[in-house]
Amino acid sequence: MKRWLIAALLVLSGCGSKEEPATAVVSAASQATIEAAVVEIASSQVPVRVEVTGQVTPIFQAVLSSRIQGTIDTLLVREGTRVSKGQTLIQLDNRDVQADLARAKAEEENARTQLKRMNSLLKDEAVSKQEVENASRTFKVAEANRKAVLAQLSYTVVKAPFDGVITEKKVEAGELASPGQPLLKMEDPLQLRLEATVAEGDLKSISRGDKIPVLIDALAAQALSGVVSQILPAGDPQTHTFMVKVDLPKTAGLKTGMFGRFQLDKGISHTILIPASSVVERGELTSVYVVGADRVARLRWIKAGRRFDQQLEILSGVNVGERVLLDGSRGIDGAPVQILNSIAAPAMP
Repeated sequence: MKRWLIAALLVLSGCGSKEEPATAVVSAASQATIEAAVVEIASSQVPVRVEVTGQVTPIFQAVLSSRIQGTIDTLLVREGTRVSKGQTLIQLDNRDVQADLARAKAEEENARTQLKRMNSLLKDEAVSKQEVENASRTFKVAEANRKAVLAQLSYTVVKAPFDGVITEKKVEAGELASPGQPLLKMEDPLQLRLEATVAEGDLKSISRGDKIPVLIDALAAQALSGVVSQILPAGDPQTHTFMVKVDLPKTAGLKTGMFGRFQLDKGISHTILIPASSVVERGELTSVYVVGADRVARLRWIKAGRRFDQQLEILSGVNVGERVLLDGSRGIDGAPVQILNSIAAPAMP
């Protein structure tokens, strides 16, 4: 009986010794106190913006062609050549037209001489008025024919319609140019605009004459001050979008074909904003440290939205009235927090 009592006491003694380390574990789990500022979350007003993208295009551009058929005798420009309004760019072989002009001039001179002779004979009543009228009509026809040939001669010269630069050359000297065949393309590189398509539901946010900041990614500079010059009255029935043209200022490095974008304000919405410094990013996961009434930091996963300068929109994960660490990088899950300062949530950007 005594032996059983001694054995029971030994068992109870062993069980009690196993519970003592648990107290030591709890003691090791205690964290050092974090001294930090917190942000009290409140509802903020932010603008609702829609980003519109487009392409830089020239305001003045032209595809030059010939109005008559002829062999290209002289090609005076190439891609990149700067030209002035009225400058000769292409000269077609005009020998046939020159021959037609010489013939037309001779016929006009003969008709003029005949008309003078008939007028002189009319004074002597040697011819009738009908004969004089016939001679007058013959002269007018010859004169009109000469002017028509002169017009044909002018078509053998292709000139620049405005100051600009040649962007594409489609022919070479010696080739045959046909009426309407594109020969050269040119544009004015100093007058450019952004052409973008805007959804029909967003058209009410933009009007002709509005000044809009335009970002050109290739320039990596400050936004350009664009002016809405045109909103096409007819939209695309398939995509329900409308073309909007925004004139851009003269800017070094700005070229046709560059990608550009601008934003349209569609009103105000209520959301939660916190400083970007409060957010902790770990791979694809985003979190903040929420400081509760017990003043203990708790790691909480959140869903982030848009970025407004140094502020970040929070779509879910925290509520209005809660507090988060201003500097999320100092957070430790479960650590007590000594609040040094409480900052109100950011207002509308």
